[in-house]
Amino acid sequence: MKIKILTEAGYPYGLGHFIRCVRLKKILKKHYKDVLIYHYGNKSLKGSQYLNWLDNTTFDWVISNTDIIIIDSYHASKEFYQKAHKTCKKLIILDDTNQSSYPPDCVIINGALGAQQLYPKTKNYLTGIQYALIDKKFLKSKIVKKNIQHILITFGGSDPSNMTQKTLKILDQMHYEKHIILPQKFDSKIIFSGNYYQNISSSQMATIMRKCDVAISAGGGTLNELAMSKVPTLIIPIAQNQIFQAKQWDLSGGMKLTSLKNLNKDFDTIIPMQKRTEMIEILQNINFGNLLEKELIQIISEAIE
Repeated sequence: MKIKILTEAGYPYGLGHFIRCVRLKKILKKHYKDVLIYHYGNKSLKGSQYLNWLDNTTFDWVISNTDIIIIDSYHASKEFYQKAHKTCKKLIILDDTNQSSYPPDCVIINGALGAQQLYPKTKNYLTGIQYALIDKKFLKSKIVKKNIQHILITFGGSDPSNMTQKTLKILDQMHYEKHIILPQKFDSKIIFSGNYYQNISSSQMATIMRKCDVAISAGGGTLNELAMSKVPTLIIPIAQNQIFQAKQWDLSGGMKLTSLKNLNKDFDTIIPMQKRTEMIEILQNINFGNLLEKELIQIISEAIE
């Protein structure tokens, strides 16, 4: 039984799609031997094979003699989904916003907080935080400090608007120890003091999150990791597809939606220990990814019978 996962990764796509595909592959490898990831973008990424699968001829080759096709892409056309649906036994799509018209009977996975609001309530829609693709090393408790000491700043694997530097400029007069995750491609001159990290492992990221008392983050998949690490977070969305998720976390009370304009004011609201304690208590009561593996494997098993 062959399973192939297709995605994009690296500059300018970011790494969010790739990371969740690697996590999905890890789940599937527990049950099936032949699971491959093909990515378009950066040529050298561990755990995947580089391939321009968005080329029509290459796509036809990839999906041939394949039982399960999984696509996590903002660039695959409607025709690609239709072709994969007709060719394989089951098409699985990792989705963020339900903006595309997908073939009938395909499986949709959206593990974002509140994502169940966007889709029909049928067994083919695995939606909501209980279906998140998670890395368990981020699931940690946190002791709340009386005073903030460490701040994490991260805008994902791609930061074309240089939000990292803009945020650091606003925080320059705040005397906290700053931990800054740089994007894969960072050409700007570093002009603000802090601890800078680039191309780090998930284990290193988890360690940094455990150390930090609060975070300022874009609205991508990193929010789930911050939530699992119990880090009160100010969210600054940097793409349209991040807005829904950012609003859901804001509504939960475990994080707060902000902007560069309001960053100073909103940062002041999470300084008090009591406020951060309340946010952490909310994050502690969320079940991350607890339903995904069992239900997904059942769907695949039924498809290949």
